Amino acid sequence: MQSILMKIIFTTHAEFRLQRRGILKEEVIYIINFPDIVLKKHGKYFFQKKLHGGTIEVVTEKDENFLYVITLYWI
Repeated sequence: MQSILMKIIFTTHAEFRLQRRGILKEEVIYIINFPDIVLKKHGKYFFQKKLHGGTIEVVTEKDENFLYVITLYWI
């Protein structure tokens, strides 16, 4: 998959989850640009990547101009 060239916006909820889960924004951007798996369901995109001995899933929505990071978690 080619890298995402649109601007990435982190919601307040996603910012909170970053802090709670000890994940860096740079890591989320890396996951979005170089995922192991991308799923699309219910109009959302789910980016998955093995990182730090586990798998992180980043849930996003997009429009013409922006990719919104909604939440992220370890799976």
